[in-house]
Amino acid sequence: MTRLFRSLTLRAAMAAASLAACAPKADDTAILTPYMRPAELGASSALYFILRNPSSDTLFLTGAEIDVAEQAGFHQSMDRDDMASMHPVDSLVVLPGDSVRFSERGLHVMATGLRAPLGVGDTVVVRLRYKGTRVDTVRVLVRE
Repeated sequence: MTRLFRSLTLRAAMAAASLAACAPKADDTAILTPYMRPAELGASSALYFILRNPSSDTLFLTGAEIDVAEQAGFHQSMDRDDMASMHPVDSLVVLPGDSVRFSERGLHVMATGLRAPLGVGDTVVVRLRYKGTRVDTVRVLVRE
């Protein structure tokens, strides 16, 4: 019985160590709840997510690429005098410990010139580019 208990304890410890090795590091940037909306071929869609910076370094987000879009860029939507408008944003700064929310009627990544229709359940590949050589790649679900 003791031998069996030791064997199970050792296996549990090894499994926990394996899972810990696969877990993200505490200072990794987190791209949380990413999604895009459905759209027709040639149309536009938008990417929404939360970008969390738990590191001690400031992040400088400089661009985005979406595999099915001819162009992708940061945009800010605003309502002024009962009129909705949108303007491009060149880059974003995310301070240590802060988060930036990309949301409908707010900051978002606009994808234009879709080379394929986006249907509910599809996934697209998104690359977020930062100052320097850093690129984060994430698969994003298309949903309503």
